[in-house]
Amino acid sequence: TPDAGREDVRSKQEKKVKEEMGPFLEQREEVRAVLIARPRGWTMSKGDDPLGVSEALGGRKQQKAHSAAEEAGIRLASPGGLVLTNKRLLTVQTGEALGMGIGGSVKDVLSAVPIADVDSMKVKRLLLGYVVTLTVRGSEFKLETNAAAGAKPMAEALERAKGEARS
Repeated sequence: TPDAGREDVRSKQEKKVKEEMGPFLEQREEVRAVLIARPRGWTMSKGDDPLGVSEALGGRKQQKAHSAAEEAGIRLASPGGLVLTNKRLLTVQTGEALGMGIGGSVKDVLSAVPIADVDSMKVKRLLLGYVVTLTVRGSEFKLETNAAAGAKPMAEALERAKGEARS
């Protein structure tokens, strides 16, 4: 396909993660897209709520995301992200991004699944970011990401990669 070698990396931190993935890749594996994301509920848990209600609700949402991801053999991190290659979808743990290209380095690959095991990725705009619903091996979990992140390009790159894997 004409887009087969295309990459979808938008933010500075996503570009940095892509550049640092070399040691974690298999032979003939190349990064197609990167998405910096956290388990759904992280932003809510950091809200300024003197009663702690948002912290509790956000914490529950994060736990739900972690549990559902674990059912599919996926480990999530915060901060962290998704890395799509031509062969696999990986989850990575990163350092905290401090801005201006400082921080946010890849610390570890937490899990990897073949592209064929990824059922779907849906992206929904929400206020200042996106909610990403990922279904892997029949288990659905949600992530959240900011507006600068490449959520839609990641979903599009996944569809292209799934098509390549089938052909």
